[in-house]
Amino acid sequence: MIGALLAFVSTLWTAAPGWTAVGAGVSCRDTGRTGVYGTFIAYGGWGVKEAWARAWVDEIYRTALSRRGIRYLCAVRGPAEVDYAGREIGNAALASHLLTRQRGLVIIAAHSSGSFVAHELFAELAAMEGRGLALLRRTVYYDLDGGESGLTPEIVARLRRAYFVYADDSTTGTLSANAATMMALGARYASAGGVLEVNAARSGCAAGAKWCLHDALVTERPHNPETFDLEKDYQGFLPDRPAAVAYLSAPWNPPAIPPPAPKTPPAPP
Repeated sequence: MIGALLAFVSTLWTAAPGWTAVGAGVSCRDTGRTGVYGTFIAYGGWGVKEAWARAWVDEIYRTALSRRGIRYLCAVRGPAEVDYAGREIGNAALASHLLTRQRGLVIIAAHSSGSFVAHELFAELAAMEGRGLALLRRTVYYDLDGGESGLTPEIVARLRRAYFVYADDSTTGTLSANAATMMALGARYASAGGVLEVNAARSGCAAGAKWCLHDALVTERPHNPETFDLEKDYQGFLPDRPAAVAYLSAPWNPPAIPPPAPKTPPAPP
């Protein structure tokens, strides 16, 4: 019964008006909000279908971003292989599409192996120089229990902010699957934003179920307490299973740089 319901919901999201294909595995839509110009992009993890990524993006927008400066939404399907060896996602087309938006921040959340795909987008923009680098300087990045491949110190230095996010279930003492990687990257890039810990105490994940907590960065209460269930976790959002959005509370603007201290005039002779 639940599977049939999710299939029906998936069909509705696939047919939802406004989504337009931008490149292979990439679709975007304009919410129509006026007076705001920001873009939110979400990269699904390994095996996540484009319709599931759209459902995830729409729910994040509904619950967290509709009250902030976001107008444009983009959803990217997960890579076909865990390490994104095929490089099959249309990031070059997405980069060109983003450059048509002259204003606003770009907020990117990449879950799991989707981080490798996001890092390819950063490389595409960096290679464009000029406008591409200017867009990177308007980009805030959330690596959601993902990885490092393709992310370089040079790219991080160009980003507005970069956060490395993991989930911690204090009721069982369990961390999400890639927590150690997120902590290491957060320490390395502390000045760019650093590590973020998300409290997943209400996840319902079993003790030691690190892959269930991996999906607690997509939905606050994953459907399988022992492991991940991508089809359900990316689109089965219900009142008791809301999208995970706590990481978005991290600041989008760098802290102000204090002005230099005034020089003390030399003492008279």
